[in-house]
Amino acid sequence: MLSARLLRCFVAVADELSFTAAAARVNMAQPALTRAIRQLEDQLEARLLDRDTRNVRLTKIGSAFLPEARAALNQLAHAERTGRQMARGMLGHLKIGYTTFVAHNVLAPLLRKFNTDRPNIRFTLFNMGTEQQRSALVEREIDLAFMLGPFSIPTVAVRSVQTDPLVVIMPKGHHLAKRKSLTACDLKGEPLVVGDESSWSVYRRLIFSEFCRLNVPPLISQEAPTPSAIIALVKAGLGLTIFPQSYSEGFAQSVTRCPLAGEESAMNVICAWNRADTNPALQAMLQYLPDSRPR
Repeated sequence: MLSARLLRCFVAVADELSFTAAAARVNMAQPALTRAIRQLEDQLEARLLDRDTRNVRLTKIGSAFLPEARAALNQLAHAERTGRQMARGMLGHLKIGYTTFVAHNVLAPLLRKFNTDRPNIRFTLFNMGTEQQRSALVEREIDLAFMLGPFSIPTVAVRSVQTDPLVVIMPKGHHLAKRKSLTACDLKGEPLVVGDESSWSVYRRLIFSEFCRLNVPPLISQEAPTPSAIIALVKAGLGLTIFPQSYSEGFAQSVTRCPLAGEESAMNVICAWNRADTNPALQAMLQYLPDSRPR
């Protein structure tokens, strides 16, 4: 295989049509440059240059080979730049898992800032439940997960990115709508609309932990697969639901919200990544997360 050094030597001689000038250009002694050209010609089994004591000329083969040599060197330089950019986290690909609750107020601002500074990093986003993200992290199917905490296993690093108060969401005119806050006891016997167990298992455990603490059995009347479907059922008067406050801002005008009071009345959003993941783009992204230490 031809070396980049030999190609550079040939291009320099072809440009300068002088071994003396070409040797100075590539910072080589002239005899070494002459040997390099001969080595290249031997490898190609073709004469590239005609030279005598006064002149240097490209042969027909040399003229045809010159643009190929330039293209090869340009491609090599491009590959080198690309490799350096990837190593510095300026070019690459990130696979990011996220729950719907964090898409607008956590993930979107983060990606906007990161993309402004590093526009050559491409994202692939996966809308996944917390349980799915946990598995995907362990299996290295995603680089980064934005999900509900807590989560603690030795192979995964975790950083808290947001603590969001929980609010009870009810249709306009509900008999609890004028309360300043509500506890799980206040919701005893109230029909609840929640996400289905297959995708919302972690979230259900979170909101029901307060009910369990107060020995209040939650009354689940309806289940739905997405937040928008849950809100639609609430608006239709089929029950109440419990969402993080920041996410509920998007439809605050069409429902009534009331803070949920209690020991377990906030949602902890975490960012997690596999400690064995050496993707430079991931290491770059971690610099943009809130300034708290991984645990």
